[in-house]
Amino acid sequence: MPQSPPTRRTVNPPPSGPFGRATRRALLAVLVTLASPALAEEALQERIEAQREEIESTEKERKAARESLSELQKRMAFLEEKADELDAERSELESRQQTLDQREAELREGLAQRRAELERRLQAAYPLTRGSVLQALLGDSDALQTDRDLHYLRALIRPVQQAHRAIEAQRAKLAENREAIAATDRELREAATRLDGHYEDVAENLAEQQQLLASLGETLDEQQQKLKNLLDRKQRLDREVTAAQKAAEAAAKTEAERRGAEREQAEQQARQERRPPPREAAPDKVLDDGSIPIAGQIERRFGETLPQGRLRNDGVIFHADGASAVRAVDGGRVAFAGTLKGWGQLVMLRHDGDVLSLYAHCRSLDVAKGDRVARGDRLCTSGIIDANQEGLYVEVRRGNRPIDPGRWSAWRQVIGG
Repeated sequence: MPQSPPTRRTVNPPPSGPFGRATRRALLAVLVTLASPALAEEALQERIEAQREEIESTEKERKAARESLSELQKRMAFLEEKADELDAERSELESRQQTLDQREAELREGLAQRRAELERRLQAAYPLTRGSVLQALLGDSDALQTDRDLHYLRALIRPVQQAHRAIEAQRAKLAENREAIAATDRELREAATRLDGHYEDVAENLAEQQQLLASLGETLDEQQQKLKNLLDRKQRLDREVTAAQKAAEAAAKTEAERRGAEREQAEQQARQERRPPPREAAPDKVLDDGSIPIAGQIERRFGETLPQGRLRNDGVIFHADGASAVRAVDGGRVAFAGTLKGWGQLVMLRHDGDVLSLYAHCRSLDVAKGDRVARGDRLCTSGIIDANQEGLYVEVRRGNRPIDPGRWSAWRQVIGG
């Protein structure tokens, strides 16, 4: 059974009136609105994860392209180094060729000098050979003179022959050197051709890798921009979801207030349907037999259903005649003593164990806030609960939640379960 404090509201809208239907419609609309952003957020999160995977894949490709580009650059540097070596060898061969040309020129000059010397010697020997050699040998001339002439001719011809053989040997050596230089030059040219081919291939691959790397960079920029756009959309969606959640909470609060209004109306109707007619007691006469909390009968216990069958009682309702003395169930400190809307004049005691006891609808108060009371001390006199009943409403709370008084040991000691 709900709390039986007196009327909190004199006029309440009917539970099934337009206020309830409008609130339910608003709550349903907010819930639908809240569900839509939630579904959109889930789909958007999936797109964000997919975009992140694409970015990761592109970054891996770009890393591989950079590694490949680095290898090609190393290979290009190696080829350039080899080209420099070939250029150096070719320069050396050209230097050797120049040396050989110079040596050949010197040999040719020496050969010309030797020929001139030979010609001079032959001209000097010419008078000795005006006749044939056979005539000189078989003629009647002096044999001794002939022998001297022949010896002289041999002496003239021998150096010329030696010089000629030396020149021929030098020519042969020059020819061999030229052949070796030509062969080496052919090898260098072939190596340079192959090197140029490798260089062109590497340069082409290097250009392709650079183009690929640039393309991957552009793709990565586009993917990152898409991810940024998706994240921005998610932030906006998060704000929409938050706003929808707040709207749902507000609608739920409105619905709770509506239910509270219905509950208060039911309580009002229940109090108005009390059967015993009021019997006014003289203000100066207080009924007091020392009973705790009051000399009267329990009319409705905790948790019993109201006559309407929709709400339950949160306290205990005592029926008492006239102005009866109300006494404390247990010792404690007065936390509140005064008038409270919906409760009439109210005394609230705070006890050990975070327990509160409330005594509502008092006619007059005998304590003030901050007073210490013991079990059985007088707190107030009972009054009218509603238009049809005199008595007292007692509620026991632990924390801020109503509990069955029978679970409180002090209650069991003075009243029972």
